[in-house]
Parts: sequence; C-alpha cells; structure tokens
Amino acid sequence: MIFWMIVFGILALAIALVVGVGKYERRTDEQVADTADWIETEATIQSAAIERLNKYTWFPGFAFSYSVKGKYFSGRFFLRAEDEQSQELIKTLVGQQLPVQYDPDDPSAWFISENAIAGCEIIQKLSLDYPPDSGLYRDDGDAPIDLHLNR
Repeated sequence: MIFWMIVFGILALAIALVVGVGKYERRTDEQVADTADWIETEATIQSAAIERLNKYTWFPGFAFSYSVKGKYFSGRFFLRAEDEQSQELIKTLVGQQLPVQYDPDDPSAWFISENAIAGCEIIQKLSLDYPPDSGLYRDDGDAPIDLHLNR
C-alpha cells in the first residue's frame, strides 16, 4: 500500500512539474507575441564581460543602451558561446549597434527580435534561460550598470 502511495506521489509530482513548465513556456511565448507592435530602434552595446549565470554556466554578457525621445534606457543580454568564441565576441561587439524593440507605453521594456548574434543564441529577458539580476551565483549582485552615458 505504501509503495503505491509513493508511486502515485511521484507521478503526481512529475505531472505537476510538466504542467508548470508548460504554463511558464506558454506565458513567455505570449509575452514575446505581445512585442509584435513594439517600436524598433537602434541600441549600442556599451560593455561586455564573461558573467556567471548559475553555478556551472559562464557566458559573455553585454550591456546596451538606446534612446527614446531623448531619454536613455539600458538592458543586458547574454550569448550562448564557447569559451574561445566568448573572448572574441567581447572584443568585437562593444560599440556595435543592434535593433531593439521597445514598448511605446513603457520604453524601459525591451526585446531583441533576432534569434542569434554572430551565430550565438541570444539569452534575454523573455528567454527561458535568462538569469535573475542577483542571486547566489551572480557576481554582479545589485550593482548598477554604469554605461558612461553622461560623459
């Protein structure tokens, strides 16, 4: 009897996990679809560094800025790249421009509609793999991003 209760509990937990992940993915897909009416502008990559996303994963991270009606906004994204390629991307992408869409009702909300840069998958806020801004394994914590826009 106890054996079947344990089996039933494990099955219930697995089903709940699958349903939960499915709902999260569907919500993310809906958020991406909502960006279809957003306005596109050019953003400039301001800085880059290899950053820790979680306990075992390091990827090149890029901070960018864009201007809407004279006000500057910023964001960051990561590229899924191998170690050797990461160093090259950090050197070559700083100063480059990329198209970014922003919400006309909230210009601080952004989305990069491209799937890849330099052949590498983009990890951004509306991606399932995007890390929290701070946490146990994030080394940048709550430190603000200095984009040197006032100089």
